[in-house]
Amino acid sequence: MIVADTLSFKKNDIEKLLLNLDQNPYTQKNKDFRYTLSLIYELIEEEFCDTYDNKSQILRATDIILKAKDNHAEIFVTPPYNFEYYLKSKGSLYKLKAGYKNIDNENKYGYDISLDMLFEYFTGVDESQELPEDVTENYRFYFNLFQFVKKTVEKLNFIPSIKFKKETFSVIWEPYFKNKDYLKCYQSMLENDFLDRETTTKIIEGYLNYLIFNFLNVKHYKFKDLKAAIYFTKNISHKRAFKGEDLGLDIQSWLDEMSLGTYDIIPVFNIEKLNDEKFLMRILAKDKLKNEIIDLDSLDEMQKTLIEKQINWATKYIEDLDDVTLELDLSGVYKLITQITYYLAQAGMEVNLPEGMDNVIIPRASINAKIKQKRLDDVRELLQGGTGSTLSLDEIMDFSIEVALGENEKISAEEFQKLAKDTNGLIKYKDKYILIDRDETQKLLERLKKKPDFVMNKMQLLHHALSGKIDEYDFDYDEAFARIISDFTRVEDISLPKNLTGTLRPYQEIGFRWLYTNVTKGFGCAIADDMGLGKTIQVISLILKLKEENKLKKPVLVVCPTTLMGNWERELETFAPSLKTFIYHGFDRAFNIDCDVILTTYAILRIDLEEFKKYNWDLFVIDEAQNIKNPSTSQTQAVKTLKAQMKIAMTGTPVENRLSELWSIFDFINKGYLGSISDFSKNYSVPIERFKETTRAQKLKKAISPFMLRRLKTDKSIISDLPDKVVLDEFCYLTKAQAALYERVLNQSMNDIANSGGGINRRGAIFKLITSLKQVCNHPYHYLKHGDMSQGASGKTQKLVSILHNIISNDEKALVFTQYKEMGSILEKILADEFNCDPLFFHGSLNVKQREQMIKEFSDDLSKKIMILSLKAGGLGLNLTSASNVIHYDLWWNPAVEDQATDRTYRIGQDKNVMVHRFITLSTFEEKIDKIIKDKRELADAAVFAGEKIITELSDDEIYEIFSLA
Repeated sequence: MIVADTLSFKKNDIEKLLLNLDQNPYTQKNKDFRYTLSLIYELIEEEFCDTYDNKSQILRATDIILKAKDNHAEIFVTPPYNFEYYLKSKGSLYKLKAGYKNIDNENKYGYDISLDMLFEYFTGVDESQELPEDVTENYRFYFNLFQFVKKTVEKLNFIPSIKFKKETFSVIWEPYFKNKDYLKCYQSMLENDFLDRETTTKIIEGYLNYLIFNFLNVKHYKFKDLKAAIYFTKNISHKRAFKGEDLGLDIQSWLDEMSLGTYDIIPVFNIEKLNDEKFLMRILAKDKLKNEIIDLDSLDEMQKTLIEKQINWATKYIEDLDDVTLELDLSGVYKLITQITYYLAQAGMEVNLPEGMDNVIIPRASINAKIKQKRLDDVRELLQGGTGSTLSLDEIMDFSIEVALGENEKISAEEFQKLAKDTNGLIKYKDKYILIDRDETQKLLERLKKKPDFVMNKMQLLHHALSGKIDEYDFDYDEAFARIISDFTRVEDISLPKNLTGTLRPYQEIGFRWLYTNVTKGFGCAIADDMGLGKTIQVISLILKLKEENKLKKPVLVVCPTTLMGNWERELETFAPSLKTFIYHGFDRAFNIDCDVILTTYAILRIDLEEFKKYNWDLFVIDEAQNIKNPSTSQTQAVKTLKAQMKIAMTGTPVENRLSELWSIFDFINKGYLGSISDFSKNYSVPIERFKETTRAQKLKKAISPFMLRRLKTDKSIISDLPDKVVLDEFCYLTKAQAALYERVLNQSMNDIANSGGGINRRGAIFKLITSLKQVCNHPYHYLKHGDMSQGASGKTQKLVSILHNIISNDEKALVFTQYKEMGSILEKILADEFNCDPLFFHGSLNVKQREQMIKEFSDDLSKKIMILSLKAGGLGLNLTSASNVIHYDLWWNPAVEDQATDRTYRIGQDKNVMVHRFITLSTFEEKIDKIIKDKRELADAAVFAGEKIITELSDDEIYEIFSLA
């Protein structure tokens, strides 16, 4: 038997997979290979699940016998009777004739069918169905096998590869084994009682290609203008010979770049100092598993091949690299430090610098400026006007130029010339190293001699003033100019919108006015408040105000992850009912601009980009803006392609790993404000991340401060505004498979209720319905006890993972409550896989000593961020104030019980505000019951709602009304 866990593995991270992939293979310049591949993954991620009709019926008491023979498969279905219903539904019965066949010395009656027909049948089988007891073990195996391959596609766990013949090649799709959970599932599939490993492998690969190529054939119109599509979307052969090159090998070499960053053996570029002007770069190898440096000569052939692939890729950035050693001058080292190291690190390789070179000062020209009194009004007018007006620096300021040596020291041009005379290399100056590169020094001296005449618009002037940088120069200025900048960035005191049906907290009013001030002055901005502080209501307030002032002629476009669509939908309904919202999502979506707000997802925006590009939007809002943190991804590029008068980015984590993520967000909200990515890297990323220049970090913070608002729950000004306990409703959608399962369980349960005969039997059937649908909303695995246990199978679990990522990134702890120990076990596994940790699980089966130890561990161990609790076990006698976040995964229909669980963190000794997240699945009974609870609570806050008992007294029609999908 196949264990149920064979479907439980994480979705492949495509952004990471394509991170180091060039735009095209070497011989195919100016084509669209990377874009085509990215689009394939995007389409499958968003639309694959909606492509098939799931009309194939389960075959009861039917065997499927598959024998491999002469490189093809012979398949026999016996007995034929149930399969005939499927053949009739497809209009294929006339093509086949049943007959007898000797199977293992037994004469059996049935149908010979092709492998493609078997594939077609199982493609139409609904994966959420619970297999009846009378299916054969043989059928159960194939059901699990084909569902596993479907999940492989749904979770994007496949990559393209090249299949070579003598003079031709073709692109095929194969499983991606870098995901260890997936590899474990794959290997368990190979261990079965029905097929040998080789045949099972061929069936998996054959069905994988059948699914992908059939899907791409359905979506062929999406690729009509893409030159590279012919290689990936059709299962056909291509000639290898291309202009004297082997095109197949070239594409395979290009595809190998997807594996960069995943190897256990990597190159290390070790830089040794020979003298002040000469350095030697020597390539070594590192075994990451053992954390050992290895000489290249001691590698085996497989390891040498992997190192060679990575070094070949590195030659794109280190052009003279044709041996394992390379001599570098100072210019080469400077380029390596400031430009190349970033890309090598991104591909998983390492660079070791000589001692002392991680704190090297690079001399910079510095402008000391004083505004001309008679030009004060001109500067004010420039800042208030449009971006078309300009002024030159020489017109508005008197200035001198010096040389900055690090953060706090400046010397004159004459002093620097003496210091640099006859020098080329590293020199010790006082307590620091200074890099004197002859070529760079000459450029610096020329800058010192020439009086710069910079022409600036208001965006450029503001950036120069706030960042303290003008191109290659540091920029210091006098108090009079500083006052002008301060006055301009002051937040306007604007009244709240009249149609807002809610009350903003004081800090939220500040945020609303800050947003309004920026967008009405023509600047984009990023609101980066901590999770739970109400970014969405602040943005909704802005939309209402702009609408009130007739500043919005077109709909506002809001793009967010799928997990946040429910929250946006409900918050717009709650706080801005006067706004007409249109949700652009789903398989049969149709565009509509007859509304006030269009709500869509990043995936839909990528897929339907041409539709969105038809409009010049008034206001464009992106939520969870870390989704555009990587400038090179198609998702980021799609977002930045759209034109809008006003732009807002929302994020709780503006920088997760690198400063370039911050640049990418600013490149969206105020393009050009932080310069190009290479300028930003040179001016900020390298000095701050590589050389730890705190002054440069402060200048960056000052430069972005007018356009990025970040408040933390720990800020005293925020804490004073917040209640001790903030309750947040978190809305989720059912996945497609969940919705189908929900409908099926509801219909079956309503039949059971109707046929129960009333009395205690009817109440029992209703309680069973309630429990079953709670389990379906929690996770299909919770109800079915088999199948896919991953986060992607449940809208709630996706929401939970998203929220926990934010909580953990803020170095906070969370309690996750569920009514069911079984659901707690499912979450324990999912969260362990997702966060690479061991979540604590507090449940009723623990003895007193185990409970006390677990509570102590959660309170004392800073690395223990998550505790899962079954509600009954975790509802009494606990003090868990180290957690500042409470998540109610499934709601108890008794507010008193829910409050009791929340109070585990919200009690004497809690020095933080507690964020309470209540999960509610939209369009299901959870949403309707929650409304009943809230209505009753408003009447009497202390009243106990005996929800489940009340429901048992309702009529069948009333029950169906509550539990049916909206």
